[in-house]
Amino acid sequence: MRKVKNRKAIRRVADRTRKAAKSRNLIAVLAIALTALLFTSVFTIGGSIVEKQQEATMRQVGGSAHGGFKYLTQEEYDIVKKDKKLKEVSYRIVVGEAVNESLKKLRTEIGYYEDLEAKFSFCYPEEGRMPEAADEIVTSDLVLKAMGIPCEVGQKVPLKFTVSDREYERTFTLTGYFKGDTISMSQIMLVSRELADELAPTPTVSAMGSNIDASGYTGRIMADFNFRNSFDLTGKMEALAERCGFPKDTVSDGINWAYMGMDINIEDMLPVAALLLVILISGYLIIYNIFYINVFHDIRRYGLLKTIGTTGRQLRKIVRRQAYMLCLYGIPLGLLLGGVTGKWILPIVMQNLVFSSTADTKVTLKLWIFAASAVFSLLTVYISCIKPCRIASSVSPVEAVRYTEGQNSKAAGKKGRKTKKVKPWTMAAANMQRNKKKVVIVTTSLSLGLVLLNSVYGLVSGFDMDKFIASATVSDYSVYEAGLDNPTIIDKPVEGVTREFLDVLSEQSGVEEISNVYMNYINQPNFTEEERSAFNKKILQNPKAQPYLGKYFAEEAYQESIANGTFDIIDGKIFGIGRLIYEKMELSEGELDWEKFKTGKYVITSKFGHLGPDENRINYYEVGDKVTVRLDDGSSREYEVMAVGDLPYACGLQSYGVFEYNFVLPDREYLDFIGDRLPMRTLFNVEKDKEADMEKWLSNYCENVNADLDYTSKATVAAEFEEDKDMYVIVGGLLSLILAAIGVLNFINTMVTSVLSRKQEFAMMEAVGMTGTQLRRMLGCEGLLYALFTGAASVILGGILNATAIRGLGDALFFYSWRFTVTPILLCLPVLVLVVLAVPALCYRSMCRTSVTERMRKAE
Repeated sequence: MRKVKNRKAIRRVADRTRKAAKSRNLIAVLAIALTALLFTSVFTIGGSIVEKQQEATMRQVGGSAHGGFKYLTQEEYDIVKKDKKLKEVSYRIVVGEAVNESLKKLRTEIGYYEDLEAKFSFCYPEEGRMPEAADEIVTSDLVLKAMGIPCEVGQKVPLKFTVSDREYERTFTLTGYFKGDTISMSQIMLVSRELADELAPTPTVSAMGSNIDASGYTGRIMADFNFRNSFDLTGKMEALAERCGFPKDTVSDGINWAYMGMDINIEDMLPVAALLLVILISGYLIIYNIFYINVFHDIRRYGLLKTIGTTGRQLRKIVRRQAYMLCLYGIPLGLLLGGVTGKWILPIVMQNLVFSSTADTKVTLKLWIFAASAVFSLLTVYISCIKPCRIASSVSPVEAVRYTEGQNSKAAGKKGRKTKKVKPWTMAAANMQRNKKKVVIVTTSLSLGLVLLNSVYGLVSGFDMDKFIASATVSDYSVYEAGLDNPTIIDKPVEGVTREFLDVLSEQSGVEEISNVYMNYINQPNFTEEERSAFNKKILQNPKAQPYLGKYFAEEAYQESIANGTFDIIDGKIFGIGRLIYEKMELSEGELDWEKFKTGKYVITSKFGHLGPDENRINYYEVGDKVTVRLDDGSSREYEVMAVGDLPYACGLQSYGVFEYNFVLPDREYLDFIGDRLPMRTLFNVEKDKEADMEKWLSNYCENVNADLDYTSKATVAAEFEEDKDMYVIVGGLLSLILAAIGVLNFINTMVTSVLSRKQEFAMMEAVGMTGTQLRRMLGCEGLLYALFTGAASVILGGILNATAIRGLGDALFFYSWRFTVTPILLCLPVLVLVVLAVPALCYRSMCRTSVTERMRKAE
C-alpha cells in the first residue's frame, strides 16, 4: 500500500474545524484551565508543605547536608574530600562552648566553619562577612539578643567560653550575623581558622577505635557532604566508609533526619490520591462531554471526510489535535491561576500545621510543580478524548449524513403507543431521553460541587469550640516558657515560670485561684530486686504488652533484654500539681479526694501502653497498692495509690515517651520530696469582668517584660479554633466553587450545543404552529429536569457521604461532634434553578436572531 504524505492536510482540517467553533472552544479552554488550576493548586500546596516540613527538620538538626563523619583528623578528612562519588564536601572544627551568664538558657557552641559548611548549617551571615582574624566572630540574632548586643556589624562581643575544660575570656568584633532558629539544638558562634588553630589544634591521632569523651571533641573535624541524590543514604554512607577505609563499627557517622522520612507512606498518600482522583474525574466529565458533543455536532463533516477516503486513524488524529491545540491555551492559563491560588492558600494551611512556627510560608514555584500539573491536565484531556475519537473513527458516511441527536433512542422506535396530550414538560422529558449518557454526565458534573460543598459544611459545622477549648486549657489562663509546647524542641524547658512572674501575678486583681504544675524526669526507676521481678511479670512478660514492645523496641538487643528481664530503658515523670489541676485529672480507676491527697501520703499512677490501643493498656499499680518512688540520687518515699489516671493534655508535657511510668503528687509534697523547683506551668482563673484586663496585662508582660514566657487563654484558643475552621472553609469552599463552575460550564455547553444542533428542528416546530413561548417553556423544563436530577443525586450522595466518610473523618478530630445535614444542597438548589432557567432562555434568544425560514434553509 502506498503511503501518502498527508500530515499537513490533517492538521489543516483539524485547525479549521476547531476555528469554526469558537464559542464551544471557549468553554473547552475554560474547562481545561480550571482542571489545570486545581492540579497546580494541589501540587503547589502539597509540594510546599513537604518542602517546608523537610526544611524545618533540617533546621532542627542544624544542617542540610545528606550526612557526615564526625571527629576526623585532617588526614582522614582529605581522604573523604577526594571521593569522586560525593557532590560536595565541607567541614567545621569544634572549638568550645560559650558560658556567659546571659547564655545560660541558650546553649551556644563555638567553632570554625568553612563557607560551604556555614551554608549547610544555616549560619552563613545574612549581614556582614565570615570571620577572618582571631578577634572576629559571627553569631545569630538570638545570641545577640540574649547578650543585650544590637544586631549591628562592628559591635563588641564580650565572651566567656571553655575549650577542653579551660575557660577563656575575650572580646570579639562582630563581622556578621544571621537569623537564629529557636528550634535548633544549640546556637552557633563562628570564629576564624586562626583562633581555632591557636586554641583547638586538630589532633593527629584517629578517634576511630578509641572512646573519646566530650573534652576529646575539641579540634576534631566534622565533615558534612552531599551525594548526587538522597535515595538509600544508609547504603551510600556504608559504601563511602568502606571506600575511605574507615572501620565499619567504630566510625562515627550520621545521616540527616530530614532525609530519613522520604519513604512513601501509603496511608498518608490516600487523601492526596483521592483528591487528585476527584479533580481528574471532574475534569474528565466536562472535557469528555465537550468533545463528545463536538464530535456529534461535526458528525456529518466526519462522514463526508470518510466518503473521500479519510481513515478512522486520521479522524482520531483530527479530534486529538483539536484537543491538544486547546490545551495550548487552557493549560498555561490554569498553571498561572493555580500558582497564584496555591500561593494565597498556603499560609492559611501552614498556620495550622505543627511545624508552622519553624518554617516560612513563602511559596517557591518549582518547575516540577508546573510539569506535574501539566502532565495530569494533559492526561485528563487524553482520557476524555478516547471515546469521542472512537466515535469519530467508526462513523458510517451514510449514517453520519442522516444523523440527528437521539436517532437511536429506543423510545423513538416504539410503535403503537397511545397518543397523549403534548405539553412542554412531556416534550422536555422525551428530549432528555434522546441522549441519556449526556444527561448522566451533566448531572454528575453539577452534583460534584454540591456534594463537596455539603461535605465541607458537614465537617466544619461539627467543629465544637467547647471541646476544642477543653482540650487546650483547663483554666482561664496557662503560663509557661515559650519553647515548652513547641513540638520541634526536644529539650523542653520544664522550669520556665519565673518567681518574678508568680510574685507579680499574685498582686493582680480578679485572680481567683492559682495552681502550678511541676515536673521531674525519671531516667531509670531504680527498682529493688523484688520490684524488678514484679515489674517484669506484670509488664514485660505480659502477652498484652508484646505487640507494643515489639513495635517500639524491635532491635534484637532490646528483645533479648526484655526476655531476660534486664531491660531498663523505662522513661517516666514525677508531677506535682495544685488543686485546680487535680480536680481535672482523667481517671480510669479510683476516686478524687483532695483533702486526703494533699496530706502527701497518696499518689496517682499511670498505665503502660500510652501510645497503643486502650484495650491493651496495663496498670502499673492497682488502687490501694503501696508504691516506693525513687529519685536518681537514691532518695525515696512510700505512698499509697489513690487512683490510676493521667493529667489533662493541656497540663502535661505534651510529648510522650514509650513507657510513661508516671507519678502525680500534691505540689507541696512534690517540693518537699524533690526540692525547690520552678513550675513548668502556672494555671489560674480570673473573675469574669476582669478577663479583658488580664488578657491585656498578660500579653504585655509576655511581650515586653519577659519574652521567654508565653501563655494560653480561652480567647487565644478560640482564635486558634477559628483559624482551623477558616482553613477548612476556604480550601474546601474554593474547591467546591471550582467544581461547581466546571459543572455549570458543562451544563452551558450542553444546552448551547443542544439548541444549536436542533435549530432546524425548532424551526420546523414553529412552522407547524408551535409558539416561541412554548419552545422557551420546553427548554426551561429541560433545564428544570437537570436541576431535579442534580438535586436528587446530590441529596442522596451527599447524605450518604455525610453519614459515612465525613463522620469517620470528623471522629478522628477530638473537637468534632457529628450531625447529619444536607442544608447546603437545599440552599443551593434555588440558585441552580435560576441558572438552568436562564441558560436555555439566553440560548433561545440568540437562536431567534435568525428567522424561521433562514434556520430551515441552513444545513447543519
